[in-house]
Amino acid sequence: MKRNHNALLSVLAVTIVIAAIFHFMGGTLQRTGVPVTLSGAFVLIGIALAVGRRRPVRSERISKTEISLPRVVQKSATDEVEPVAPATALGREYRKTRWDETETQVDALITAGLHLLQNRIDGHTFAVFFPTTDGGYMLRRHISTCEYINRDAILYPGVGVIGGFLKDGLKQLNLKEIVSDSMTLYYYTRDVGIRSLMASPMTAGGTERGTVIVDSLSPKKFTDDDHAFLGEVASLLGPAIYNTYMYTEHKLQHGRLAAMSSIEKEFFRNLSRQSIVDRIAEIVPHTLPCDRLTISMKNDDGESATILAAIGCEAEGFSDKRFSTGGKSLASVLYTSNLVLSRNYSDEHYEIRYLTDEPRNEELRSFVAVPLGVDECQGMVLVESCRENAYDESYRELLGRLSTSAGLAIEKMLIFEKANALATHDGLTGLYNHRTFQQMLADEITRAIRYQEPVSLVICDIDHFKRINDTWGHPFGDVVLKGVSSLLENSVRQDIDTVARYGGEEFALILVKTDDKGAAETAERIRSAIAATPFKSPQGEEVRVNMSFGISEYRKHAKQINELIAKADKALYRAKENGRNRVEVF
Repeated sequence: MKRNHNALLSVLAVTIVIAAIFHFMGGTLQRTGVPVTLSGAFVLIGIALAVGRRRPVRSERISKTEISLPRVVQKSATDEVEPVAPATALGREYRKTRWDETETQVDALITAGLHLLQNRIDGHTFAVFFPTTDGGYMLRRHISTCEYINRDAILYPGVGVIGGFLKDGLKQLNLKEIVSDSMTLYYYTRDVGIRSLMASPMTAGGTERGTVIVDSLSPKKFTDDDHAFLGEVASLLGPAIYNTYMYTEHKLQHGRLAAMSSIEKEFFRNLSRQSIVDRIAEIVPHTLPCDRLTISMKNDDGESATILAAIGCEAEGFSDKRFSTGGKSLASVLYTSNLVLSRNYSDEHYEIRYLTDEPRNEELRSFVAVPLGVDECQGMVLVESCRENAYDESYRELLGRLSTSAGLAIEKMLIFEKANALATHDGLTGLYNHRTFQQMLADEITRAIRYQEPVSLVICDIDHFKRINDTWGHPFGDVVLKGVSSLLENSVRQDIDTVARYGGEEFALILVKTDDKGAAETAERIRSAIAATPFKSPQGEEVRVNMSFGISEYRKHAKQINELIAKADKALYRAKENGRNRVEVF
């Protein structure tokens, strides 16, 4: 009998190892196409052990209850290499599905293990209990001929027959003569006459993961060999279950890291504010409880921001809204503090998110907000939920990492924009510089030749600008230069015509699809507007300036770039000679 017992345990151990190998290989023998999962391997074990000792077929009642295991896994044995989109891999539904699949695998492990015991030991009920968060042990699954099993049973230390032995943790039990009512075992709903019971803890990773219990209607039913066999099965079941959870958790963590890496690469590859905002808006609703999502970015003035994305409750009332970053709204506080903040909304009053006239929804109960940026808050992601305390540490950590990656990409984008601006724009006025003007003029002339369309060049400068600097100082001269630049830029067609600082107090305008007559009308309108615009000197005096304009049209006046510029310059010189504050066409 002893040799038979050892042989059976050897078969059990070897087959569990084989089963685990199949599990981690994806659960399939690729060449044969035959699926071999952990549960299937346990069936093989059961068959092998049944040869040693067959027992009558028993009715089976499997009870799957909610438990609180250390959440250390989630992955189906048959779902190994399926490619998953980053947003999906981070999503709550995806993780829930993986956990549900893992729980099914664990159930299969437990059931197979109980069948092993049933075929080796003559018992009444075979059950596995898992730990709960409040220190008890809840019935996970069982096999029994009895109809009076309490499927919601929880064993608590100090309560009932078994509870008396749980005060100091799970132990090996072999109760040979039970005289109390079966209901004191707490996994029966009535007295069924249980007279003996044995239990063995399942441990893995140095921690108790549950217990296996077998009982009988007969006193002194279980032999030392039965008790030893139960212990061996429990010692193999514990690590098998634990490793199933661990495997899935590691796969989910790997998937999460891979997804974040992919998203980060997208951020740095696209490097535009709107693309980053759009990607965040796509991902967040999949990964966090989200009844409303708003994403805002700081404007160039540094004192306001604009909501670039709004999803969920009353989203249309927030989209494209501009708000102050220095006010008393929730968003203003967050922009100023540049910190991650998560809490419930006040029960006593409505907290303004952005603007006093925004749509107000009293059903939103909690929020989490994270800044976008590194050294300075460049934007903000605000996620709101109708549930209180909706955002735990894991949600805050995930959103924080997402925002950090987006913030780094935004910072890099701003550096590129600044570098590009320094290379292509004038530092004082913000207009295109002389070098960029030359390139853009060449491009427009090439386009004009291709489509047989006119293009005109206007060169203008501020009359007596040296006198302005000498009288009121260079800082005031800079004010005039910036004011004139703004007026010029606002007086031409946006994204069609070009305004550049040609040098000093000189400016150039490239007017596409415009002949010299149309250019003269535009120049005259600008001249009149500038003459009518007053500037305040440092002493408070009202100062007015005038400008002179010279115009040449490509193909009509010149067929080369240098010639076109030279003739516009000659026309400007003629305007100066004829009294200034006027427009001349070559």
